[in-house]
Amino acid sequence: MGSSLWFATRATGVVALLLLTLTVILGIAGTARFASPGQPRLVTSGVHRTLALLVLCFVAAHVLTTVLDGYTRIGLAAALVPFSSDYRTLWLSMGTIAADGLLAVAVTSLLRDRLSYRSWRAVHWLGYACWPVALWHGLGTGTDSRLPWLLAIDALCMAGVAAAICWRLSLTEAGSGRSAAIAATVIVPVATVAFVLIGPLQPGWARRAGTPPALLAPAAAQASAGPAAPLAAGGAAVAFSGHVYRATRPDGDVVITVRSRTTARRQLIIVLRGKPAGAGVALSRGTVRIGPAGPAPEEQGLITRLAGHRLIALLQSARGSRQQAGITLIISGGSASGQLVLQAAADQ
Repeated sequence: MGSSLWFATRATGVVALLLLTLTVILGIAGTARFASPGQPRLVTSGVHRTLALLVLCFVAAHVLTTVLDGYTRIGLAAALVPFSSDYRTLWLSMGTIAADGLLAVAVTSLLRDRLSYRSWRAVHWLGYACWPVALWHGLGTGTDSRLPWLLAIDALCMAGVAAAICWRLSLTEAGSGRSAAIAATVIVPVATVAFVLIGPLQPGWARRAGTPPALLAPAAAQASAGPAAPLAAGGAAVAFSGHVYRATRPDGDVVITVRSRTTARRQLIIVLRGKPAGAGVALSRGTVRIGPAGPAPEEQGLITRLAGHRLIALLQSARGSRQQAGITLIISGGSASGQLVLQAAADQ
């Protein structure tokens, strides 16, 4: 469930940004009384309103899945009130501000007949301001912001809005508003590229972005051991997915537990334990258990090597046979996924 919520949160956020970008582009075109060939402006305006409604729907889904995924413990209040969460406070708050701004635009649009044109237009401009705020929210908060395909989407959104503004400016005469638009068209992309280069693309961004130390422990635990020995060829890999839990014992040890299920319908439990060390833990002991759900696993044993996303464990069954387990473990948000390879231990 945690894995599904995490993927849903990221997917709805990306789709909301794409739809918001299209809405902004159509809004810019609409200010120039644009209509596509063969289509009256009424149709273009209808598409603009429909896209704006879809943006709100995906933003609502994005907020809902974020709140339901309890790993980061972002409550409903934090999703509506900026700077009320300790998880990446600035970047999460930018998303909250963008969502609140879009909601204000939607409400004033419904009440347009009761508002003066000047008041409605002033609030409606928030929709344009929400776009760069939402873009930076995704770059700063997203746990996968450095992925090439996601960076390509962000670049495409910036290029689309910049092209629409340039086209709009080509139809206007010189003035203070035109100068401000030109400045924004240059400053926003340059600032965004600079931010990505010194921020999300650099090591340690999760910590610098404001991720609570408790949530950094799993990644730190993975990096605390020596190099992993390669597995022998011939093992068949099976995928697994599940959820991550963290607890602190009375003796001060931190315990990271991964409870997951493989595609072969077997339960896989990984436990990493150690003393707190800065933002993470110094791994002192790790275990792996494989088998059907229940107290008695088919195989269990100690983790012998751990490096990055790879770990090796030597397992023993109730019958005394021994196997080597090679696990690729990916922890994102409150979810875990990866691959498991089982094969005969080298000393058999």
